[in-house]
Amino acid sequence: MSSITKLPCEVIVLVLRDLGNMRSLLPCLLTCRYFYSCFRENPGVAADILRQQVTPALIPYSIAALEASRLNPRTGAAVQELLETLYTEPSKLADRLRTMSVPLLAKMGNMHEATHSLATTFANSSWTCLSNDQGSRISGSLSLSSAEYFRFCRAFYRVELYFCLFRTSTPSTAAELLDGSDKERFLSKHAPWENEQLGCALEFLERQLSEASHDVLAHDVELGELGIDYLTAGDGNGWRQLWLSQGIGFIYRLINENSYETKKALLKSTFGAGSADLYEALCTPSEEGLDDVIPLAEYTDEALTTLFPVLDSQDTDKGPFEAWRVAFNVWPRCAWVMLVNSFGLRKRAYVFWDWDRLERYGMLELSDNVPEGSELQYTGEEYDAMYESFKERSNIWQKGGSGYWSRGDESKIVWRHR
Repeated sequence: MSSITKLPCEVIVLVLRDLGNMRSLLPCLLTCRYFYSCFRENPGVAADILRQQVTPALIPYSIAALEASRLNPRTGAAVQELLETLYTEPSKLADRLRTMSVPLLAKMGNMHEATHSLATTFANSSWTCLSNDQGSRISGSLSLSSAEYFRFCRAFYRVELYFCLFRTSTPSTAAELLDGSDKERFLSKHAPWENEQLGCALEFLERQLSEASHDVLAHDVELGELGIDYLTAGDGNGWRQLWLSQGIGFIYRLINENSYETKKALLKSTFGAGSADLYEALCTPSEEGLDDVIPLAEYTDEALTTLFPVLDSQDTDKGPFEAWRVAFNVWPRCAWVMLVNSFGLRKRAYVFWDWDRLERYGMLELSDNVPEGSELQYTGEEYDAMYESFKERSNIWQKGGSGYWSRGDESKIVWRHR
């Protein structure tokens, strides 16, 4: 039988290039010396694999997120230079791919794996919600167009980019080199419907984080002693904003971890880490539009085109814009992002879908059947129960106990003095 090692090096390189995922590269190279030798002669194959995995359209965002995580010092000038390159000359970022080391390419591959998983999970859960809405004509499984896939992934990359750039440092040395205007300039590079996409992605991540951390936060004695709020959503909960601020990779690890103790260790590992409240930034209107009281309905297409020119050549479909215009039709410019009563729309990813999908399923009218509130809103009784658990868990902690607490059940408590 012929051995694969008898194949020409060029054929082996073609096989490696077709792996499609950076995670598969290292096991292949460890298979035999001949594979490794072929790779050494053609190191550019690693960049080719990453380009297939991430897709060419998303490569500039992938590189920007990596560069943002390595900015040192993280000055306003450095931040703006990176953002300017990303939004006006993305090809310059893409050109760096060929000179990047394999470990950096692998890091980008891991980040995209998390981004892809979260983005597609969000898309599918949104489609399920739309399918279940009363009166909806939507049915069947979801198949994203290439533009929709790009849009979903781009939103998560932008969330990651914000956290990497504006997460405060510990000690807060680099943070002092940035101010609120840098954050506002970042958001001003997006049209309002694109910032709504960030809001959609952020609230999805918060729902995932809330579900993944609830068992630990609601039952662990030590975390109860600290009085960590596991109910309040949005910028009113500093702990949750801290965990969200650790980025896509952290959240992805947390939601995919099954071990109670490992989840607790992950949550505790962020104590003292920096935070960046994207929720607050999105909800804060820009100074430029504060005095504008004209409702969106009175703006002409030409006026809106002047205000928000298309910056991304990869995303020219009018679907997100039309969906946003219907939702904000009666609102002035200072309220064009993150309306409180639009939770249901954001959960359904209303600003991500292509125009032909919106038209085919009549999705612009679906907002009439969408609930306004968030499932992350809780009753007074639920808050009372949380505060009561803080008292009970604190008493146990003060007496030397730790571990898993349940109301009326201390069988899983571990006592230090015993």
